[in-house]
Amino acid sequence: MTEASAGAPGAILILTTAAGLEAEAKRELSCLLPGARVTPLLLKGNLQVSCDLPEEEAIARLSAADTWYLARVIPVQQSASVTKDRTCFSAIAAAAAAIGRLAAGDTFLVRCHRRGEHDWHSRDLERAVAAELTGLTRAEGDYEAEVDWLVSVDIYQNRAFIGVNRPDVVLRKTLRRQRKYAPGARPLNRAQWKIKEALSAFNIELPPTARVLDLGSAPGGWAEELARLAAEVVAVDPAELDPRVSQLPNVRHLRCRSEELADRGDLGGPFDLITCDMNLDPAAVADIMCLLAGILRAGAPALMTIKYTTPRRREHDRAARSRLARCFEDIQIKRLPHNAREATAAMRKKGTASPPPNYIP
Repeated sequence: MTEASAGAPGAILILTTAAGLEAEAKRELSCLLPGARVTPLLLKGNLQVSCDLPEEEAIARLSAADTWYLARVIPVQQSASVTKDRTCFSAIAAAAAAIGRLAAGDTFLVRCHRRGEHDWHSRDLERAVAAELTGLTRAEGDYEAEVDWLVSVDIYQNRAFIGVNRPDVVLRKTLRRQRKYAPGARPLNRAQWKIKEALSAFNIELPPTARVLDLGSAPGGWAEELARLAAEVVAVDPAELDPRVSQLPNVRHLRCRSEELADRGDLGGPFDLITCDMNLDPAAVADIMCLLAGILRAGAPALMTIKYTTPRRREHDRAARSRLARCFEDIQIKRLPHNAREATAAMRKKGTASPPPNYIP
């Protein structure tokens, strides 16, 4: 934020929300303050918001709105650098005075919210800034609740945002949504988002009676998501599954290597989907997928992650595609938002059966 005077066009606000819900707060703000620019600050749950609306109108809109993700909202008019020692106090007081709202005979209260590591406390700054502001403006610093002005100093390590506002302009709204996930609904890991994206990106829809084979399953992020969609998920991995997943009634854990499945007779009937997120060379994973293609229904889809074990991504893609083509068709490789240094391959088992509805190769 650049130095901004009280008369500058457009409002600049410091806003807090629940940590992890910044994206939801941003969407809510975009509806209430069209065109607002939102920038994350030092800690999660802290945002800087600027918009073209006058400060009074922006605050009025936020105050009147029935919001879910907005907590504390403070208009700010100046910013100043912050040092680890107390030498910054005078600059903060000067910035507050430069806003021009404090006049002789007014009363004001200084409140500091500090984030970061400094060799002083918020109360130290409040006292020092109040004393200097009294000298600069001839307004009177007070410790009573009833004052003419509230001087807000919000500090994020090396930067202070300063606002001089009437006390009723600083909003303290009820944060109606304080957690991103309901109890027990938090994903196990980033991998759980990958399978959601893959199913959506390739329009793979499973019938309620579907059986899914999930290779390299531990700790179970894919299996947990697939269990919401299928009648049965056979999760294959020598490692343990997360208890949250292993306790699901429609998840069966086989503690063995995927290569051993071809010789087992306890898998039941054919599967409607095979998924694989094993951390192996893509060509080796493609060989395993072909080894197990016999237990997949003809025309049924399969998904596998291509882990780029070297910088030669195109070579890995070609090798995987070449080996998969022995048993699969309509092979498509995509980089999805939650693919880090990897990609996702989707395909159908060769055969005469029709592909699933809406499947996009």
